[in-house]
Formats: sequence, structure tokens, C-alpha cells
Amino acid sequence: MAAMLESISIPPVIAKEECIYCFQSPYNDVAVSDTPQNSLNICLSCFQAVCNRHAALHYQVAINSGSGHVDYLNIAKVKRPEDEEENKKNKKIKLHVVEKSEDEIYQTLWALGRLENASLKFHALYTSKDANLPDAVISKVNQILHSKSQEMVDQTSSWELTIRPCPHVQNFAPGTPDKQAAASACTDCGLSENLWLCLQCGNVGCGRNQVGVEGHSHALKHFEANPSHSIAVKLGSLSQTTSDLYCYSCDDETKFEDERPFVAALSSYGINLQDKLASEKTLVELQVEQNMNWDFQMTDSDGNDLLKLPAGRDYGCGLINLGNSCYLNSVLQCLFNGGARNWSLEGLGKEFPLDVVYPSNNLKCQLIKLNNAMRVEPQMYSHGIRPGSFKKCVGQSHEEFSSGRQQDAMEFLGFLVDTLDKKLFKDSSPNDLFKFSLEDRLQCNKCGGVKYSYEPAEALQLPMPQNDDPQDLMQVMSQYFNGESIEFRCPHCKEPVVANKKPAFHTYPDTLVVNPARIRPVNWIPVKTSNELSLPGLEDSRDVLDVSQFSSNGFDPELEQLLPDEDAGSEFIPNATSSAQLAEMGFQPHAIARALHATGNENTETAMNWLFQHVDDADLNEPFTPPADANSKMQVDSEALANMVAMGLNQKLCHKALILNKGDVNCSVEWVFNNMDDDGELSTEPPQKASKSYGHSAPAPYELTGIVCHKGNSVHSGHYVAFIRHLVDGQRKWVLYNDEKIVVAIPQNFTEMRKNGYIYLYSRI
Repeated sequence: MAAMLESISIPPVIAKEECIYCFQSPYNDVAVSDTPQNSLNICLSCFQAVCNRHAALHYQVAINSGSGHVDYLNIAKVKRPEDEEENKKNKKIKLHVVEKSEDEIYQTLWALGRLENASLKFHALYTSKDANLPDAVISKVNQILHSKSQEMVDQTSSWELTIRPCPHVQNFAPGTPDKQAAASACTDCGLSENLWLCLQCGNVGCGRNQVGVEGHSHALKHFEANPSHSIAVKLGSLSQTTSDLYCYSCDDETKFEDERPFVAALSSYGINLQDKLASEKTLVELQVEQNMNWDFQMTDSDGNDLLKLPAGRDYGCGLINLGNSCYLNSVLQCLFNGGARNWSLEGLGKEFPLDVVYPSNNLKCQLIKLNNAMRVEPQMYSHGIRPGSFKKCVGQSHEEFSSGRQQDAMEFLGFLVDTLDKKLFKDSSPNDLFKFSLEDRLQCNKCGGVKYSYEPAEALQLPMPQNDDPQDLMQVMSQYFNGESIEFRCPHCKEPVVANKKPAFHTYPDTLVVNPARIRPVNWIPVKTSNELSLPGLEDSRDVLDVSQFSSNGFDPELEQLLPDEDAGSEFIPNATSSAQLAEMGFQPHAIARALHATGNENTETAMNWLFQHVDDADLNEPFTPPADANSKMQVDSEALANMVAMGLNQKLCHKALILNKGDVNCSVEWVFNNMDDDGELSTEPPQKASKSYGHSAPAPYELTGIVCHKGNSVHSGHYVAFIRHLVDGQRKWVLYNDEKIVVAIPQNFTEMRKNGYIYLYSRI
């Protein structure tokens, strides 16, 4: 084996944190001298990690691919005793926690050997306890042990914020200072903390009011009165290494790439960075502190921890936060543990395909791995699992979901459903239980004509009233299904009119996903609201959601008149001169119309050439109906577009929103705020007819079974958790899934569920 080791090349990065088929790691929290319970085998052929239980599976998969993977390095990490002085009772905010080296935390035990072909048992040839090891063994083992790997989540915490220079900083030119020295208090209110210095003129104003920090926004008001004074610096943040710069024009943090103009501007106000020591928390520290406070109540009124539930088939297992993955954790818990009742991956089975050598890159393998841990054998993971390989695999083609940034849980649910349906479940999908059909009824107020259209849906997204008042779900739903008045070009009246647009349930899903749109623009910035929303089934599971009043009545031919098709009104009129000339050549009228339409309706010769090329077409002389003009459907009302752009919204997104919402400005504005990450591109392919209908034709009551809650000022920050209704000690109770923690919820959590509920899952009874 020593000779074999000399010939192999060790990669610089090896995924050695967990088995590729399960979530077993090499780490042992309890010191064990001889035979640790947990270990991993690093395959020396492909450098993937497998546990002892799955080593034979990997061997068989490799054989099926035409190669034999028999040589392995078995690794076990045994925790060293901790020093007593390392008691960390006092929490301290740190942007980067400097971790100990792994060798200081764990003792590494290893064994180098191979699988016996007959028994597939591991036979050790060299171990870490041996003396006089060959140089090749020592060298290669050390390379593997010290190759780069993922940080251990339970050992480290790293918060990162990317700050880039903005155009206002890049074009900054200091003005003539109004003051020779920066004031020590707000010039408007006298506040002596949370002070911001305008780099343009030297004005000192207080900042915004934040949790634990007083402020009256006088620095912002100074900018509003002086729009060219965009850049301000927080005086309490200044030191040789730190400074909080804010651009009010961009409404975001910024920085100087070249600090010389910044230092010069500060000097003109009598500030020398060499003499400064930061006296207040920076913006990032405040953000971190706020994120730490954005947790959900985990203690009762007496301060006791909530009742912890064991990992097992009744409640699944916890999911460890990868840094900003609570949005993913909450959605997965609802899917796998009963929030979406009857959602199941049983159709995939428990066995891994025997032709996939690299399961980390295979979505089916990742789902089997996840399902086995969360549903089949969750009792093995009392401390939770890290869904890192699944997150990487499912989100690898998506710019946002492949990143480490916090994401919108509702967007992720939609992305996950679409991804699984496209890549795995093309015929029958567990996601079918979310799908239903919405009817859209449009009635012209002038002629009374109606138009019915039907759209597939996977969720009911309900606009919330633009205030902070308590709301009731049934009232919000009633307002949504009552419809609205919109501007509409009637194909019968052939002029812009006011029309009533009213949605209704055409079919009903097994699981109704309700997403209250808790986003509203504040100073043109989308801000999440926390209206308290009363909803059926929260406190008493017998209280059901009845949506039968929102059912579609369908078209009534005795009382209603259908509007003509929009495209039928735009008749194609063949060029008269060309038509006459082509008719003289003996071509039939329908063939002439077809040729002129295909060639631009201008040139006789071009149309004639087209006819000669298509003379054998079977439908050449069939009655010709011009196809719908795709470009006409891409047109939007210019005034509506201009009004939306004037609000500071992206023009491309506004254009797409107006098309998708049929010109409805209010719905379009809401769509833009809910889809800021959209690329604005519209598909040019014609919509395909649905080959399958989803949902039930008759309504039924719905029971509230799952909730994804969110705390924070934006759906892209803060913290997500899941509440799922379970049978606990013979009673139906809410269970809180807060990353790796699974506890029984208490009545005090109800307020959080009403104020912070972002996704409500109602299951059909």
C-alpha cells in the first residue's frame, strides 16, 4: 500500500465532514480511547467519504462503473477535554469568531487499509498508533487530514456583509466646510450619541431610531433638504480600522476604495483617525445584534426552557443552521414532518441508485439521503443534521439559492416545487397536492361582456392592507376574492373601459398554501410588516377554514355574453395591389393572404416566391386565420409604465409585471416588490396547454397544519422557524422547529404565529 500511496495525488479540498449517503460524521463528543462510535472512510480512489455502514454500497457502485474502490483512510475525531477557563457564559457579539485549530479540539485517530473482496470488511494495514510508519504513509495521510474542509457549524460563527463603493462615493468632491470642527451633539435636537457627520458640509445630525439606540433621523432630514449631500459617516464608529459610511441617495452602506479623499474630508473637520477609538456599535454589529434578537420565544412565562421533543419518527429531526439557511430548514420541516399533510417521498424509495458514483451532485440521491434522515431513521440524529449537500445540489443553478445569503422562504418553496417537478417528478409528483386552478372573471362595465380565464396555482398570495392594524384572514380573503376595478381595452367596445376583475376557486388543492403579502413600500423601499393576523384553526384545530364562498360559478350562457377573443379584433388585411397581382397569376385568396402575412404584406415578388416554396403545403388553400401577434401581447400602457418607473422601480420588472397582471397597476407594483430578484425576462415560447388537471372540483373544509414564521424587517434577513401540528401526549399541539431545536410550543407563541406568519399551510379534511 505504501507504494500505491506514492502514486496518488491528494486533492486540496476533500468533503470529509459526513458520509455521502447519510449524515454520520467522524466527530465523537465523548472521549473514547480505543473504538470511537463515529468514523468515516475516505476513498483513496475518488476521495469521497463513506461511513462503515455504507462502505459496501460505495464499493458496489464503483464496481458497477467499472472500477474498484478498495483502499480507504478511516478517520475518527475524538474530543479532547476542555480547559476549565474556557467557560463562555457571557455572550459577546463578534463579526468573526476565531476558532481553535481542529487539532486543539479533537484528537484524530486514523487507520489506513482496504476492503477485503470477499467479506467487504475493512482490514487496517497502518494506524495512527503504529510506530515507524513509512514516509509515504505519513505524508499522504497528513495531506488528507490537513486538506481544506467545511467549517464545523457548532464550532464557528461568521457573519459577513459585502459593502461596495457607490457612484456617489466614487464621484465625491468635498465642499467648503461650514464648520472647522465637528459638533459633539446633533445640531437639531442636541442628542449626543448615534451622530452622523455630513462629509459635504460638516453638519452633524442624529441617525434613525433603532432597537436600543435613540435617534430622530435629523441626519436624514439634512439630506432631504440638501439632496447633493449624500455621504455621511457615523462619528462613534471612527477608528483607524473602522468607519460606518452611509449613502442616503442609495439608501445603503458604502465605502471609499481609496481612503485618501475620506481622510482629507475628515481632516477638514478637525478629525484625525489616528486619534479615534470607536465608541459605538457599527451598523454591522447592530445588524448582528438584531439578528440575535430575532429569535422566537423558547422559554415559558417562568423562564423555563420549552419541553424538548426527541428526534424520532413522530417529530423527525432538527436541521442545523448553515449560517443563513433557516428559510430552507423551515420549508423542509413543513414538507417532511406533516406541515403539508401527505407530502411524501416514499415513491423514491430508501435505496440509492447503483449507477451514481458521485451522489452529492445527484438530486435524487440527495432527496433519498434527506428523507432517510428526516423520516426513516431520524432517531440517529439527536443533535440534528446539516442539509448542506442538499442545499448545494438543489440550488446550484440559482444565483441566490446557491449563495449563503438569507432568502425568502416563499420564493424557495416555489423554486423547490418547480425544480423537483422538472427534474424528478414529471408524471406524478408529491407536489401535486399544492396545485389547483384559479378562475379569473373579467366583465366590461360598458357592454357587460365577460371573459373567463383559468390559471394554474400553487399558492394563494393575499395582499395585506397597507396599515399596521390587526387583520382577519377571512376578511383579507374576502377582499381579495371580491375583485377590483381595472382599466381594460374591451375587444367588443374597441376602446379603453373600466372592467371588474374577480378571481375564484375553480378547483381546490389538498394543501392550500396561504401567503399573506407582508411587504409594503416605505420611501420606495420594500419593508416587511407585522400585522397581527387572526386565522381559523390556530388555537383550536376544530376551527376550520371554509373557502366554499369563494367558489367559481362558471360561465352562464343564459345570463352572460362572452367577449370576442382579443386577437380576433386585429384583422389582417392583405395588401390590395399585391393580392390582385397574385390573383392574376392563378393563386387562391387564402393562399395569397397566407403568403402576404408570412412575408410582411408589402412585396408581391417576395410573396410569390413564398408561394412557390409552399405550393405543396396541404393547408395552403385552407381558410386562413392570422396567428395571435405575440408582440401585441408584449405591449403595455406607456402611462402606467411611466408611473411605476417614477416610483423608483426597475423598468424591465415593471414591464413584465404589467404584462403578467394584464395592465393592473396596483397588482403590478405589488408583484415587483415581491419579485425584486426576478431578471425581468419574459418567455417567448407559447404557453403549453395543461395536459393534467389538478385539485378537487368540490370545496371542503381545511385544517391549519403548518406555519412558517419570520421575524425581521425584510424577508431576506431575520429568522425563520416552522410550527407544525402534532399529536403530543395524546393531544394535538403545535411543535416549534427552530433549526436543530424541536420543542412543544406554548400559548405565548400564538402571538408570534399571528404577527409573523409568512406561510400558512391548510390541509383538506
